[in-house]
Amino acid sequence: MRKLTAAIFMAIVATLSLHAQSATTLQEITERQAHLQRVSTLTLAGWSVANLAVSGIAIGQAEGSNRYFHEMNLYWNAVNVGIAGIGLLSLRKKHSSSTVSSVVKEHYALQNSLLLNTGLDLAYVTSGFWLLDKSKTELSPIRNDRFRGFGQAVIVQGGFLLVFDLTNYFIHRSDNPRLHRLLDTIAINGNGVSLKF
Repeated sequence: MRKLTAAIFMAIVATLSLHAQSATTLQEITERQAHLQRVSTLTLAGWSVANLAVSGIAIGQAEGSNRYFHEMNLYWNAVNVGIAGIGLLSLRKKHSSSTVSSVVKEHYALQNSLLLNTGLDLAYVTSGFWLLDKSKTELSPIRNDRFRGFGQAVIVQGGFLLVFDLTNYFIHRSDNPRLHRLLDTIAINGNGVSLKF
């Protein structure tokens, strides 16, 4: 009877220990994801506020295409500040995922979102180059300046977002092996679910 009690106790301790280890690993992954999202959102907010400040000051003294460059920067970064603000608010209200399934879904959904954003960023940069090209065919000096200034601003802002989103994608993607190792500890068999060391 003592051997059976000891064996049951050891099995319970081993199960609890295994659960604690996988929960800690899961917690580490969710904490890292939340930290990375907070840092990237603050980076976007910082970039946007800096652009608003610089273009807000410079637009008063700028002429020609430079004026339109700063004008587009103001429009673009007003939207970015709004997006960053909403992102920061949602991160404050966000509760960490408690299941492996929810962590995996959120992890890959974020990566897919970043890849989608990268495609949009390429479209922005391409549009900026199109605006620059369009400026060359404009006979009106005002329209020429507007297309050139807006094009330059869209290239700069789209280029920043392209680097920003790709960097975030590769940083989050670097956590895939850790997540896969966690998933490898879970096995489903005819007797139920088991956790492996």
